[in-house]
Amino acid sequence: MSAAVAESRPATAAGDGARRALRRVAIPVLDSSQLFDVEVEDGHFASIRAVGETAAGAKPAASLWPGYTECHAHIALPANFDDSIDEPELVALQYLYHGVTQVVDMFGFPLVRQRWQDAAAASWLPYPEVAHCGYAITAMCGYDGKGAHGTEFPSPVFMLGCESDLDTILEANAKLGASFLKVMFTDGVEQPGSPVKFNRLSAPLLEALAKAVAARGIPCVLDCNTREEVLLAYRFGFRYFAHAVRDVELSDADWANLPGASFVSTLSGLRPMVMSREEFLDEYGHAGFVQTQDAANLDFVAGIEQPFGVARNCFETRTGALRAMRQNSRAALARGALRVGTDAGNAGGFHGYSLLAELRLLAERRGRADVALQTNACLDGRRFFELLAGRAASEPFAVGAAATFNLFRDADAATGALPDETVVRGIAVDRARIAQFIHSRRASATKGKVSL
Repeated sequence: MSAAVAESRPATAAGDGARRALRRVAIPVLDSSQLFDVEVEDGHFASIRAVGETAAGAKPAASLWPGYTECHAHIALPANFDDSIDEPELVALQYLYHGVTQVVDMFGFPLVRQRWQDAAAASWLPYPEVAHCGYAITAMCGYDGKGAHGTEFPSPVFMLGCESDLDTILEANAKLGASFLKVMFTDGVEQPGSPVKFNRLSAPLLEALAKAVAARGIPCVLDCNTREEVLLAYRFGFRYFAHAVRDVELSDADWANLPGASFVSTLSGLRPMVMSREEFLDEYGHAGFVQTQDAANLDFVAGIEQPFGVARNCFETRTGALRAMRQNSRAALARGALRVGTDAGNAGGFHGYSLLAELRLLAERRGRADVALQTNACLDGRRFFELLAGRAASEPFAVGAAATFNLFRDADAATGALPDETVVRGIAVDRARIAQFIHSRRASATKGKVSL
């Protein structure tokens, strides 16, 4: 039997989810040549047993994958084009709807942390896990009047002026519950010859920061744009980068000089600057958008006459930057150095929905399965989350592990397709109920928005 057969009976306790058996399913991250029988009980895997090899030429079985990880998000920044921020409870459900079960928040989460926690305690679904950095570190305003990257956003950042500021900043972020550090180290240059937009931390101050976090064992993610910025930061000991390099395509020699480095893709959060009306409507026309996002965004993009980047005089540079970022992301994927993330919270980068869009943008052939990319988004993303959360690496499919997974009934489903089912700690995500809840919040007095 090649198709998965699910059997279930009622749970014995509220919140445990159904007892369930899945027969002859593929689990590619365990063994792509085998089929497995899987049993779930009390929210955990009770049994995972290989039952035979996949028959040559047979229709592929349904497949189980770990939940997706969003490796670069900003829950407290405005994803909507009217600069509004969705309520944290909506954001959590937007992620679950699209099969995202872990989120790396790259700054600002403390603004909504209490409301997120309160909503999670009252929810009928387990919320996505969040690892966050508190507030980001950036430079002071320069003598030329240029601000530092991060100060343009409606979320606090710590401005590092001298080495003696470090203890204060690191202690403050620890009290905010941060498990890693985010550092803005970019002058905003996107392509060779494009203008400097931001003041940047000095090299001596960046080196002092590297020593401080290494001494404390704090993971650190750097926001860099260019090859030069990445190579300098790497020399000081930094290994995790919040974006793919965007000014040039890295050479084989460059990659040889960056062992152990990893880069988050972030195409979806930057692409809206260069998209036309037709591209927006196509991009937001996939399953899940109208069910989870504010429909006012569709009305807005339907009315634009030209890409935003034309009026802001950055269309050509951003187009070139996106081309380089995709090339560098694919090269990183081939080297095990890619982490899939969107920069959601930038206008047009939507929580949950845009992670699947990111996969479509990164896929080698759109509309086809890209197993290497799918594995990266599910497994390598999970490892990145665990590292930044300060947790030991764990196996997603192991007896006793929490039963959290995405199920695709067609094992050859196109990368970036909506999972047929998402299960979180043994509880199946009811997408219809999520959509109904979100729509009811949109119709309420708050319109599903929060003021910070």
